[in-house]
Amino acid sequence: MKRVLVSVVLVIVMLVVALAPVFAQSSDVVKRKTEEAAKEYMKSGNLLAGEGRYDAAVKSYRQAVQLDPNLAEAYSLMGSALAQAGRYKEAEEALRKAVSLKPNFAEGYYHLGNFLKSQGKEGEAEEAFRKARQYAR
Repeated sequence: MKRVLVSVVLVIVMLVVALAPVFAQSSDVVKRKTEEAAKEYMKSGNLLAGEGRYDAAVKSYRQAVQLDPNLAEAYSLMGSALAQAGRYKEAEEALRKAVSLKPNFAEGYYHLGNFLKSQGKEGEAEEAFRKARQYAR
């Protein structure tokens, strides 16, 4: 009985080792497809924002960050669209999230600076612009 059990365990181990590359490849494919879908949502958001449909654009950007929660660019674009829609508290949160995810994100700091300036937060805006210049190099 022990020999049979040991044989079964060995066969299972051999199968797992043999199939590991297949699982790794499928994982890479899923990751790549998820990233592509997030970028498509960002493109859609950009088109909608360009048409002045800011609430719809925000929905597209939200879908992008649901797929890729570390996509700083989507948070920055979403923040800009939220500001255009008059949703200032959410806009600031999204813009700050963008630069927290990607601390050297020059464009993110630029958008944050513009937003802060529009809200009368001159000191914070100047700091954001300083970082934008620093990381743009």
